[in-house]
Parts: sequence; structure tokens; C-alpha cells
Amino acid sequence: MIYARFSSLIVCVWLCISATAVFADIPIQEWTTAKKIHVIFVPDTSTDLISVNFSFKGAGSKTDPAGKEGLTSLMVNLLFERTVSGSDKFGLQKKLKNLGVLNGLQYGIDPDNIHFSFKCPKEKFKDAFEVVKTILVTPVFDAKELAKAKSSDPSGTRLATSGEQEFASNVLLKKLFSPHPYAIRSTGTMEGRQAITLEDIQNAYKERITRSILVFSVIGNISSQALTTSIENSFGTLPEQAKLPVIPQATVKDNGEIIVIPKETEQGGVVFAQASIPLSSKDYLPLLIVNDIMGGKPFTSRLWQDIRENQGLVYSIHTNLANWDQASLLIGGFESDNKTVKRVISTIREEWKNMQKNGVTEAEFTASKKGLKGGFVLNFATPDGIANYLLRCYLNGLSTHYVNERNKLLEAVSLEEVNRVAQTHLAPEKLTFVVVGNLPE
Repeated sequence: MIYARFSSLIVCVWLCISATAVFADIPIQEWTTAKKIHVIFVPDTSTDLISVNFSFKGAGSKTDPAGKEGLTSLMVNLLFERTVSGSDKFGLQKKLKNLGVLNGLQYGIDPDNIHFSFKCPKEKFKDAFEVVKTILVTPVFDAKELAKAKSSDPSGTRLATSGEQEFASNVLLKKLFSPHPYAIRSTGTMEGRQAITLEDIQNAYKERITRSILVFSVIGNISSQALTTSIENSFGTLPEQAKLPVIPQATVKDNGEIIVIPKETEQGGVVFAQASIPLSSKDYLPLLIVNDIMGGKPFTSRLWQDIRENQGLVYSIHTNLANWDQASLLIGGFESDNKTVKRVISTIREEWKNMQKNGVTEAEFTASKKGLKGGFVLNFATPDGIANYLLRCYLNGLSTHYVNERNKLLEAVSLEEVNRVAQTHLAPEKLTFVVVGNLPE
């Protein structure tokens, strides 16, 4: 039996007619199947394609045990190898492409979740699902393939072979979060990967790839009944309950330090951050505006205008709000000549202090809200975008109704709220920087 609930969302169809967005109500169907798999579905009879996004919620790299960092990443990568059975390691992906799944089965691991996605023609949907089932539900883990995978370096872990900002990001995560699992990137560490055994891989699969944490977001020309049948036929034999560790909230150690990692390079790569607030906070949308004005938007943000346009010290500079299940950051990054890195850092702190003390102007506030509302529309420019955004809402603990209400909530934010949030949440003295470069004494 399927327990369904129906809601509607305003999906934005972006038409290039006098730069005007036209809005249309499209029904969203959301239910949990009899086998405990959650489904979000947008029927779309205007296309012969079906876009499928699905995730295993909470099963990301934060579940890797201490000393075996990289376990989840290796497990997911090995799902596609299958050489024990004698099959071509790329054979299943080739089969998907022959069915019209042009990019194959895409996948990714972040600290919180494991993600998969594919898009296929309607008439090939059942066949494509069967191949996906073979990959994910009847895996073959090969000891030789594990040994090969363990021999490769995780991204950003070696100074000599990593980009400056990539390496700096790894150092910053360790500084801010250690010993929390968020201190390590999803690909893990070389030491952690070397400690992983084939039994670890097999156990991680059994504990993470389960029905109780599986959620689908699908848009396309298919009935809800046919979709449910395909999902349950393909994934219904997975174990129901996940066995995941309890992950505590992370304490962000943003003490205002500037960490310099020496490297012979023409430009210094820099990342910086301070603690931020969760998506569920009433201050989140005002802070979104604060970030947009500070450094979230190229060409018009304060950091861009001051540091790039006026002083010519960087090619680009940006800030962003990063949210995970157990932590949130206000982060940023730039590259600059080694001789001017310290000047840029000083300018960033001054801009932080200025906005914290004096707030934003009404003109900045009005322009930012307009831009953020228009940018939100672009999430729904394609079926893939709709499916992906709805899935992200669910994973972030937001109702699908949020899609309906977000721009209305943003419009209701006042200038006074934004300036209060800037004063409360900007912390120039806590901005922590990591620099990779050859700075002068």
C-alpha cells in the first residue's frame, strides 16, 4: 500500500520574453512506498524523458570510522568495478548509455549523503532501472580493485600535486572541525584508505545502502503507480534499516588565525571561514542577503568592487553559505599575488567590520533581494534542476512547500532584519584564513 500526500509547488519556467519569469503551478506527489522508500514525484507529460535523482540520507562520509576515512567513497566507487564476475568494469555504464542514458549513472558523496542520478527515455525506463539495480543491489566487490583504488591519492592531500585553494580547503576543514568527521573531505586520507579491508567495504554497503534512508526525486512522463513498481522491484530487496553512527553537532574552531602553508607559486591561494547558522534558523534568509552583498555575487558585491575593481588585487573573490547536517559556515576564497595576500586579508576584515557596524544600504538591499529571487528561478529551468532541488529540500529537512514559499519569505525580509543579522552574525575577529603560497616576511 502506498501512503501518499499531495502538495503543489510553484515551478518557475524561465522565458526570455522581456526578461519576465512566468510561473505555473505543477502538482508534486510525495509518498512512502510499502517497502519504506520515500518518493517525490513531478508528473510531466510534455517530455519523453524521465529524470531520476536519489540519495541515501545520512550515509555520507561522516559515517566513516576513525582511522578508516574514505571508506564510503571507496565503497561507492567499487560498485562500478565488478571484475570478479569477469564483466568489463565499464560494461554496465556502457549498457546504460546504449539505453539512452547518455551520461550513465552519475554519483557523488558528500559528508552527509550518498547521491545517484540518471536520465533516460520513457520507453527505456524499465530497462535502465534493471541496470541500475544490478549496479547497486547486487554488487561485486573485488579485492584487486580495492587495492588499486587504495593506491590513488585522495584529492587535495598532497601539497606538491594539489591546487593551492584545494589544499588550503583541506587544511581549513581540519582546523575548524577536528576531531569531528567534517574535518576530513569525503575522499578520506591516504592513511585511512590504506587501513580499509574488503570486509569493511562489504559491511559499509550493508549498513548504508538501505531502504529506510533511500529517497527518490523523479520528474517525467510516467505514472506514480509505474514509478513505484519500478522502484520497489529494483530496490525492495535491500535491507530496510540502516546502521549509522550517531554524529554529534560540530564545534567550529574559528579563532581568527591566519595559517600559512609555504609553497613556491606565483599566486597565493586563500580560503577563509567563520561559523554560520543552519537553514532552519529564522535568520537564514537575512544572512543570505548579507552574504550576497558581501561577496556572494560577482561584479556587484562589496568584496568584488573593493578588492578587484578598485584595488585590482584579485581576479575573483567570493563568499558563500555552506550548510551540513551538523555544522554551518560562511566561507570564501581568492587568489592573489603573494605580495598582496596580507593586504587582501586585511581588506576583507575591514569590510566585515564595516558591514557589521553600519549594515547595508537600502539600494544594496533592494538589488540583492531582486537578484536572489531571480536566481532562485534558475533552479527550475530544467527537469533535472527541479528533481535535484526537491531532493535537496528533503535532505536539508525542508518541506516541499518551501519551494512555494521561499521567494515570498525572502520578500518579507526587512532592511532592519538584515542589518540586525549582519551585526549579530558577522564576526570579523573570528574569520580564519588558510594561505598556500610564498608570502614575503
